[in-house]
Amino acid sequence: MNSPNESKANIRILVIRLSSLGDVMLTEPLVRALRAKYPEAQIDFVVRTEYADVLRNIAGISRLFLLDVSQPNALRELRGKLKHERYTHVLDLHNNFRSRALRKLPAAKLSVIDKRSLKRWLLVKFKINLLKDAPDIVGRYFEVARGLGIVDDRSAPMLTNTTTAIPTRVAIAPGSRHWNKQWPEEYFIELVRKFIAEDYTVDLLGSNDEAALASRIVSAVNSSNVTNYAGRLSIAESIEQLKQASFAVTNDSGLMHICAALGIRTVAIFGPTVREFGFMPRAVNVTIVENAGLYCRPCTAIGRDDCPEKHFRCMREICVEEVIANSVSES
Repeated sequence: MNSPNESKANIRILVIRLSSLGDVMLTEPLVRALRAKYPEAQIDFVVRTEYADVLRNIAGISRLFLLDVSQPNALRELRGKLKHERYTHVLDLHNNFRSRALRKLPAAKLSVIDKRSLKRWLLVKFKINLLKDAPDIVGRYFEVARGLGIVDDRSAPMLTNTTTAIPTRVAIAPGSRHWNKQWPEEYFIELVRKFIAEDYTVDLLGSNDEAALASRIVSAVNSSNVTNYAGRLSIAESIEQLKQASFAVTNDSGLMHICAALGIRTVAIFGPTVREFGFMPRAVNVTIVENAGLYCRPCTAIGRDDCPEKHFRCMREICVEEVIANSVSES
């Protein structure tokens, strides 16, 4: 806890979470709680440049420090800047080699996330589940701020959304960073065709790495009612585009967390990953579709580029009809 002589106004907090899209979005409840408890404090945040748009949509941050990993001296230069900021507390929500280089600052009280790495490994490798009662990722972020008297109130990440959605517009994010976290391409093609047959307009969203996948879906569907925005919009522009959708379909991906935070009714398809890893959204507007009980799940904590069992049943046995039923049931 803070010392009696440490006033709230004198507290200077540095939060470090460098990537990725979903992980950064999941910091919002902690930032909100820090600002509520310390309204006069300096609360700064370090993030990789490509994810800064997420934090620009989150209230409560005093200043962003951006790390451009494409620049060879960026890490050293940023650490030099941070040394002069006189932080009283450093919250490392990432704990990788870059965050470790940045977090050693003069006089600051350091707190580091517990990733439960050994327990994750045991669950993946031997299906020994010691994570049944573990907090989710948002909860693990709150653990890091325990010394500041911050308590997790179980609220979900939120982004401001005052846009009136278009009832017949659906957003689909068909990609994911790793192959085995993506529902099969041919299933997304069938899904888009069925939505268009029901007079929906479909927006495909994703990163540059997912642009080719989205382009193939558009070519296969061959309809003017589907638009490929993947790789064409910044994160900020993607957030604005998503606000127009009445519901969304995603994989377990960063855009799933953005949709959840915007309050968009979302169907999220989980394949090789499971609830115990902590990434299932808290938001009540999200429905998880998964092949529960499959003997080989989980086969990875973060995703991989093959199926170790060679059958990919975790995704292939989730049918298009099941996704549609969960998507349109409340329309």
